[in-house]
Amino acid sequence: MRVKIARTIANFIWHPRWIAFSIILAAWQIVAVKRNSRVIPQPARVWNEFWDLLSNFTFVDDLWASMIRIVLGFGVAFLVGTSVGILMGSRRTWNEFLHDLVVFGLALPGLVYALIAVMLFGQALWAPVLAIVLTSYPFIAVNVREGIIALDKNLLDMAKTYRIKKRKQLLKIIIPSLLPFIFSGIRLGFSMSWKVNTLVEVFGSTNGVGWQIRASFDTYSVHGMLAWTLIFGGTMLLIEYRILTPAERYFSRWRPKIDGII
Repeated sequence: MRVKIARTIANFIWHPRWIAFSIILAAWQIVAVKRNSRVIPQPARVWNEFWDLLSNFTFVDDLWASMIRIVLGFGVAFLVGTSVGILMGSRRTWNEFLHDLVVFGLALPGLVYALIAVMLFGQALWAPVLAIVLTSYPFIAVNVREGIIALDKNLLDMAKTYRIKKRKQLLKIIIPSLLPFIFSGIRLGFSMSWKVNTLVEVFGSTNGVGWQIRASFDTYSVHGMLAWTLIFGGTMLLIEYRILTPAERYFSRWRPKIDGII
């Protein structure tokens, strides 16, 4: 039993993830000590600021405000992107009609959408929602389109031959085959939603994580900016490992596992 516990602890400590973090922290500390300036604060100072935000719960209201904007915007972007992807993958005419619009959406940086949205709606809720939708939906659409194109036509033909009902084909063949592409689109689109929402809050908001980063910038508080960035990144990791990864694992449990291809 003790050997098993010791092995578990050792595997946790020597996990590649923690080794990568340790290398980054060590390099950060060395550069910060050598520069000895306000521009590059030492990790300990950033951690203290981060811990103060957590212990005092001063981050809750701003994080909650950002989450509301992101969830609303990404919800709309997911519906739009999925619909566009299905149309592009199912019909050649729709693909030709929408292709350039989607590629144009992929090419434009989120900064452009953020500035346009703030100019149109100011500090209203519609500003981040519009920016998130315009930034995120092309990533979802492209992934869904590729998933539909990659559907196994032999399975669909077999289902038609055996006269399997459309509803059963959808639930047993089409949706399970599309799930990896949908989750890929969700990850890309959701990460873009966070980024563009932060930009909108920087330029046109009075609360939220982006607004706090802007406030830290105005006071030349680099450690404050990095502390709020850690909250931003930590929340993303929490969503990834507590929501997206378990959901993907559950819905993809029927797929054979591949340990490696090399």
